[in-house]
Amino acid sequence: MSNYPSKYFRFSGHALGVAARFTQLDEMENLNHVIPTLGASVLAPTGGDAQASVKDYAYTVDKPRKRTLLSVRKVETATHGRDLGKRFETEVEADVEELRLVEKLNIGYIHLHFLSKFDSEAANPVSVVTTKGSRIEGLQMGQVKAEVILDEEPLLFSGNSEQLAEFYNKQKDDYRAKNGWRFALDPAAEGKCKCCREHKFSLVREIRLSGPEPEKQKISVDGYTIHWKGFGRIVLGEVHIKGNERRVALVRLAMGCDAGGPGTAGGGASNGHLGN
Repeated sequence: MSNYPSKYFRFSGHALGVAARFTQLDEMENLNHVIPTLGASVLAPTGGDAQASVKDYAYTVDKPRKRTLLSVRKVETATHGRDLGKRFETEVEADVEELRLVEKLNIGYIHLHFLSKFDSEAANPVSVVTTKGSRIEGLQMGQVKAEVILDEEPLLFSGNSEQLAEFYNKQKDDYRAKNGWRFALDPAAEGKCKCCREHKFSLVREIRLSGPEPEKQKISVDGYTIHWKGFGRIVLGEVHIKGNERRVALVRLAMGCDAGGPGTAGGGASNGHLGN
């Protein structure tokens, strides 16, 4: 008789610190200044540990004028895949310290953490998600500071897309009135199973701005997105759920004006399932 297990758990998880790409600088367009992914930790399907660290990184250009497009003092990420016999765990962590973009946007500290547990002996297993807490601190746009207040309760119901939808549907009217803007749930579609639908929500509960009034007039808050004239959009605490996969980006950028392109910081994802 063979001792080989009939099924195994296929781990899937990653964490990343910072990445960006600049396609436009002042009047120069169709550029491709790529900031390589700083602090990428990717799990092997067999699990184990993956870690990465970057210190004192800066990307500077000379044309059309000399400036530093991105700098960061420290990035550390880690992913862990653990086989605990009857239970499997995937843990994702990312830390980013003193991030600065196009000599305008400063973020003092970004911390991401979540852990998903999968019970291999359950009849219809769904991951249980927990967190030690995530943070976005010291976000400053010129002289304006943004206090970002997170609420991670929905993350605890992101075992799959169906679980998240059930969480929101069970909420009372006052919760929906206060938090409905945080959720974008894909409605049921003919021929599409519930677990295949893709949902989106934000960990952000509130964004508070403080600073000189003339500078604040250049900035507006739309839900969990900050619009800053002269810089672009800053999307905070975004979480995508599709099937059993959850992807988190604490900071996502859509930059424009005198420097254009996408960027991200403090991201991670996890997913796992039994295979033959």
